[in-house]
Amino acid sequence: MTNSITSLVFAAATALTTLTTGCVIVDDNNDSSLLVVNQSDFTIYELYVTPIGNQSWGPNLLGGDVLFPNESINLGIECGTYDALLVDETNAMCEVNNLDLCFDDADWIIRNNSCAVFEARAKEMLDKKNLEAAAKVDNSTSSTVEK
Repeated sequence: MTNSITSLVFAAATALTTLTTGCVIVDDNNDSSLLVVNQSDFTIYELYVTPIGNQSWGPNLLGGDVLFPNESINLGIECGTYDALLVDETNAMCEVNNLDLCFDDADWIIRNNSCAVFEARAKEMLDKKNLEAAAKVDNSTSSTVEK
């Protein structure tokens, strides 16, 4: 799980440029590229990457767009160590810290186990789905009339 998180955050941070204010933004003049792939069950509404120790997350790198499950976005980033924050459709926040993002090209694969918040929500969704399926089976069995 730690490797998945590190890979995910590394890719995100690699796609951004650090400003003098410490904010990281998407820019065409970066020394690295980051492909962010959403393989989770959640729609990502906000994506932030900032140098470690910075008190501000800076701008939303999705720029008002959203990253649906099975979609991807290509970003540029300056080499560095970053913290990353993802926000999904329910405003659940997934934060990953101390990501070393100094590769020429990287992929950040967002999965349900990328952080504890997403992992817990995915488990809740699966449990609910299993309960609904079990209730459906119980209802169809109890409505069967014997001869």
